[in-house]
Amino acid sequence: MRDRAVAIPGTAPMGPDFTLTKWYMDVVDEHQNAYIGYWVALTWRKLQLQGDHHLLRTARDGVTTHGGLSALPPPTCESDTQIRWRSDEYTGLWSAAADPIRATLFQSERGAIRWECLMPKARGEIDLPQLSIRGWGYLERLEMTLPVWDLPFNRLYWGRCHTANHYLVWIQWSGATSQSLAWHNGLCLSDLTITDRLIETSECRLTIDHRVPLRQGQLISTIFRPLGAVTKLLPRPAFMAHERKWLGHGTLHVEAGSEPATILYEEVTW
Repeated sequence: MRDRAVAIPGTAPMGPDFTLTKWYMDVVDEHQNAYIGYWVALTWRKLQLQGDHHLLRTARDGVTTHGGLSALPPPTCESDTQIRWRSDEYTGLWSAAADPIRATLFQSERGAIRWECLMPKARGEIDLPQLSIRGWGYLERLEMTLPVWDLPFNRLYWGRCHTANHYLVWIQWSGATSQSLAWHNGLCLSDLTITDRLIETSECRLTIDHRVPLRQGQLISTIFRPLGAVTKLLPRPAFMAHERKWLGHGTLHVEAGSEPATILYEEVTW
């Protein structure tokens, strides 16, 4: 696979005493059943811990979550195009349908935010005790040596969209610094506009026709819930951000026509 890399110039960071590594993976099927998984590892000074978090949405049961501190290993690469994540209760496999994207999104003397979108579009399959989900999926790895209490923004938008022939991924933040990037089928775009039900670039336009809330609350009760009471040892602002995440469906409009789209996206504010 060919890497599509973006480097944001800045000052090279000093040796970090903080590292946060987060794997994120998802898969959505044609019935709008959805699975989202996180694997998180945090190192700060002498503190080292890791955990996992899982969200399952089904049309019958709605949204359920579970997770906590664990020794579960991170996802592993089975080949250049396949990544597997498994535990005693489930197994997931993602097979790449697009080239990876790698970007240094922010860099300063305090640290960096490095993003590896290893599979912006994939064939995903997850076998859980209650059901199996097969459909389009997504997988990324984020590494931060910039402490989360020093983030240079106070509002973040992220999302991914899949259709039969396209994908769209976007990252936008604002605050002390700003960032606005989208990738349409591997093409990096900086003319990104986001409104409540519209994601637009010069190459495509995504309308969100219907959405289902997946979760809403502070990160300490969602993404960082696996870290449990240990987060109280860290500066309080680090995990007090408010997250809203949705599963949506809509239409991706491109020059050649329009296609039905499945969307996962979120807004985080501090």
